[in-house]
Amino acid sequence: MAEKKRVLWWGRFDPGYSRNRVYISLFKRLGWEVDFFFVKVWPRFGDVEAFFRGPSARPDLVWVPVCRQRDILAACRWAHRRNVPVIFDPMISAWDKKVLEQQKWDEEERRAKRLLALEKKMMSAPDMVTCDTSCHADFFASTLGVPRGKLRVLFTGTDEKVFVPQPPRARKPGEPFKVLYHGAYLPLHGTEYIVEAARMTQNEPVEWNFLGWGAYKAATEAKAAGLRNVRFLEKVPYVQVPSVIGAHDVVFGVFGTTEKASRVIGNKVYEAMACSRPVVNEFCSGYPPEAADCRAIKFIPPGDPRAIADAVRAYRAAEAELPAIDAEARAFFDAHLSMKIIEKQLESIISDPLLERNPR
Repeated sequence: MAEKKRVLWWGRFDPGYSRNRVYISLFKRLGWEVDFFFVKVWPRFGDVEAFFRGPSARPDLVWVPVCRQRDILAACRWAHRRNVPVIFDPMISAWDKKVLEQQKWDEEERRAKRLLALEKKMMSAPDMVTCDTSCHADFFASTLGVPRGKLRVLFTGTDEKVFVPQPPRARKPGEPFKVLYHGAYLPLHGTEYIVEAARMTQNEPVEWNFLGWGAYKAATEAKAAGLRNVRFLEKVPYVQVPSVIGAHDVVFGVFGTTEKASRVIGNKVYEAMACSRPVVNEFCSGYPPEAADCRAIKFIPPGDPRAIADAVRAYRAAEAELPAIDAEARAFFDAHLSMKIIEKQLESIISDPLLERNPR
């Protein structure tokens, strides 16, 4: 029997983070051994650290996961000395986050230009770069200079052992329609627009609930002060999130006006549709084209509270059809966003001839 291939996950990362957890499980499903090298001291010199306490066995592939730009150059130095290919899965750009999303730095500032130049260098080092959507692939190519031939789309997915189909919500007579935002409070998510949509429906039987954490939570709570139709739910363990989703009729995605918001398919979209719930989200061309005809997804313009409120009203008006729409949400997930789809994407990526390294 042929010896299993080995992938080495490299860096200072959280293996329990959703995107990492999905990909680690998929490598194992594809028959790979998964090893880890956790950098403890200084990521930019992780190759020196690996010299003293690194893996004894040569891997077939090095994988640098989400947001670990600081690890990539050291990982490439270590791997390429051993003729081992490297895949980087950045998901986001550090320059994009600082300059375009958070707007902490102006593009023309010297430090912004330095970061852009450094990130271009980092992104040029690996043999392949994976992107969560085709929109991000376009951004990495046009802004960060990554050659198109090195870019591959790999959907984010979700843990399907946790996020399982939920039964249609049994609504009691007189009970309000319930909508949910869950996740981190980040600029790209646009939670302030959800609050304004809730303000527009104060006299309608709709309950707007928020579940999550993050730097912008306090600002969101402040905006919602005095709104009797808004609730901020107590934090629950990760494994209980599907039950919270199942207790609602509709789930929200992202609505921010940053460029990044238009390039993502949020974790919350994968999770909601895996749990058989329709979503309202701003449009991203990275969605499978079949999304345009799916009743379980309503695309609206970014930063538009009225459009959010109207989408909720439309689902409420179709309340009798919601069990069928719930089923359509899960069917769309299975056909286009599920682990079986992402497994095929990953299998194609790791078998790509681009990763065949010749001796140096």
